[in-house]
Amino acid sequence: MAGGYPCRFFMRKNDVIAFFARLAPNWDERSKKNSKIVDVILDNAGVSQEKAVLDVACGTGILIPDYLKRGVSSVTAIDITPEMTQIARDKYPQDNVTVICGDAAEIDYGKKFDCIVVYNALPHFPDPSLLIYRLASSLKPGGILTVAHGLSRNAINSVHTGAEHVSNGLMPAEKLAEVFGRYLTVTAVIDDDQMYQVAGKLERDLTGIQPPEAITGEQMCFEKENTMHEHEHEHMHEHMHEHHHDHGHTHEDITAFESTEQAVRILGYMLDHNRSHAEELHEICHRLEASGKETAAEYLDKAVDAFRDGNELMDKALRALNGEEE
Repeated sequence: MAGGYPCRFFMRKNDVIAFFARLAPNWDERSKKNSKIVDVILDNAGVSQEKAVLDVACGTGILIPDYLKRGVSSVTAIDITPEMTQIARDKYPQDNVTVICGDAAEIDYGKKFDCIVVYNALPHFPDPSLLIYRLASSLKPGGILTVAHGLSRNAINSVHTGAEHVSNGLMPAEKLAEVFGRYLTVTAVIDDDQMYQVAGKLERDLTGIQPPEAITGEQMCFEKENTMHEHEHEHMHEHMHEHHHDHGHTHEDITAFESTEQAVRILGYMLDHNRSHAEELHEICHRLEASGKETAAEYLDKAVDAFRDGNELMDKALRALNGEEE
């Protein structure tokens, strides 16, 4: 027990690498961007002409075209999963794009950056406080660090349910802003039903400031459980009360995720995670069979079939929303 909460998982780096290695081949197909939200994120991140950008947890390079379109001088993209970085290298061979495979919280970049962007990735870092410190220390004076998601915090935490071995959940933006404030001047905090972002500018000398203590497994479980319980409380609250918005719409008006585009992005993200879970269950089933646990393996094999059937239906729903299937 940690702080009164049961410990679920302590996230391990190798689990994160293996998880995203399985998703890499279909990552581009399933990654949907809302261009308007991306523009807001990059505006707040200060991404503009002649800026040197660090793209943290770049995946297959989803945002690299957006940086280049803005005329940046260079893009350094880093991801911990070799399968992701190889795809990114193949897609972007430009001289001003460098793709690195490594841990963004540990690597010495050998230079400073004008803009550092962590997009759709923060929950997958075991120690967010240490990450923010390391990245803030990699900024040029006046540079901007941003952490952002193209979906709401509730949507992100919903799709990460069941994936606690590779996700800590997404903390409220106000809490992340407190972490930013230890090193940076906070310039943007957005935590609404469309997106999530915290940005901060380096306006002081960080020389001599010590990094935060490494988080322990017990602290990790406590913080993770707080995040999950908070999300569950908010989810229940949303279902118990009718929501009224400034534009006059009631709760009934937003059951379609505000837009079909947002529904497509959420479903695509959930489908990727579900497919990975089905593969993990299948592997556990084989191991149980090999160890003589036939009865448990039989039940789990049926669960794998049900998981895959559900994924097939979700895929059909996604195709229908994309106009590929009536």
